Amino acid sequence: MLCPSSMEPEYSDIQLPGAALKGGLVAAAGVPPRWNDSWIRHIPFIGKFVLSGINASRYGTTLEQNADFIASDLSSAQSEWVGQAVGVIDGSK
Repeated sequence: MLCPSSMEPEYSDIQLPGAALKGGLVAAAGVPPRWNDSWIRHIPFIGKFVLSGINASRYGTTLEQNADFIASDLSSAQSEWVGQAVGVIDGSK
């Protein structure tokens, strides 16, 4: 199950796939990829929520990146992501 945080279209209109997308996705199963931990999480009651909010803003991807990720996974004979929750982040950021 692919778990992107937010997805925006890369283009405002429909276009045929062409050259490589702006950046590939970095994926991880079970944990958010490239999570930035901080001392903020130790603040009682609200620390973990604040840290989640800070990290959440970094997890925007495009529809095209996610479609490309799914298509490349489907085209491989062995998928490392089957049966797992997969988080993704834009690798170019």
